[in-house]
Amino acid sequence: MKSCLSTNPLLLLVGALLFIAAAGPAAAYTDDMALEEAVRIAEQDLFEHKKKLGRIKKGLQSQQENFEQTRRQEEQLLTELAQIDERIVEESRRLVTIYQQLQVEKKKTQEALAAFEEVREDKKRLAEQTKKRLAAYYRMGDIGILNITFSSATLPELVTFHEYYRSMLRHDLDLFERFQASLIRLEVARDSHEKQQVSLEKAMSQAKEQQQILAASKEQRRELLVKLQAEKDLYKQAAATLEQSAAALISELEELERQAEIARMQKEEWMIATFPLEPHKKRKPAWKRGFGGQEGILPPPVDGTVVNLFGNNDASPGIDFAIEPSAIVRAVFKGKVVHTGFVKGYGQVVIISHTDGYYTLTSGMATFLVKKESLVEQGAEIGMASEHVGPLQTLIHFEIRHKTDPEDPLEWLDPELLILAPALKQTSPRPQSP
Repeated sequence: MKSCLSTNPLLLLVGALLFIAAAGPAAAYTDDMALEEAVRIAEQDLFEHKKKLGRIKKGLQSQQENFEQTRRQEEQLLTELAQIDERIVEESRRLVTIYQQLQVEKKKTQEALAAFEEVREDKKRLAEQTKKRLAAYYRMGDIGILNITFSSATLPELVTFHEYYRSMLRHDLDLFERFQASLIRLEVARDSHEKQQVSLEKAMSQAKEQQQILAASKEQRRELLVKLQAEKDLYKQAAATLEQSAAALISELEELERQAEIARMQKEEWMIATFPLEPHKKRKPAWKRGFGGQEGILPPPVDGTVVNLFGNNDASPGIDFAIEPSAIVRAVFKGKVVHTGFVKGYGQVVIISHTDGYYTLTSGMATFLVKKESLVEQGAEIGMASEHVGPLQTLIHFEIRHKTDPEDPLEWLDPELLILAPALKQTSPRPQSP
């Protein structure tokens, strides 16, 4: 069974680095190219894995967006289906109401038709009866000499009988008129009920058609919902697979980071052993070169003369530089600007957050050249002193703090780049440049 070293070129190179380091500086110098190749391969492998992880994360984001989109579409479809169900119920209730109204109108139409037929029969009977009365009245004729002479009734009786016939004929005429009015009224009512019946039948047909449309729409949305749910499950599975791949790749990246760091450390140690520096500029390994590893090698924040030391002037937490007008103030180390503005007791201040919990504070500037939240590199211009020369000396105040504890800036700044005021040279514990 092959070992891990025999299958991983990067591990082989790291092993070679360890062997070279054990062999001493001379062997390390001889194998300089191997060290460079080890670092290059480690960083290239790390770069490729990061690219792959970036693609996986991009694909994961795409799948998650697709999943979220289908989830929203699913919710919308479910809402629409619920609304369609409500409309179907409403149409069903409407159909029941229309059907009940239609039955009522049919009954009223039948009643109106029956009443119409009854009145028409009554009118027909009255017409026959009146016809007979008119015939009898015609045969009787007017009251004359012959009727009086040959009739057994007296004249008053004949007159009374004649008036009675006329009264009955007038009564029949009144009945005819009432029957005719009733027939007209019943015919109008019958026509109205028939029209209402036709309207209700049309409304019922429309309601049934609307029900069919809603049912078809509901079926379409159900089919679409099934497809969306299937797509959502696929997106979810794809996202889960990509998450697993990303987790596995992150583990590989952590191992590659560790291996690359080992390669860089071996290269750095080779550099230290092969090219030693002066004691006051002792090189630190790259992995120790955060702000905490910068003691004695930081550049000063401004060109000028140190006129106040740390702890002087009522235990000052920093140092002061006497400068020329319009002097440029720079960042002593890379970091992030966390404050630009007025601070009571300091004036206009720029505070930069560095690594390892360290902060630098610089005050006395007239103009800011950076903004809060901006990232700065070592030597970046962060502000400018006033261009006006006043009766008082222009000073830039500078502090270094670890969290909230102030530290002596002279222990951090490069002594070869500092100029102390003559009065301070005797009191400063640091060696000064001539």
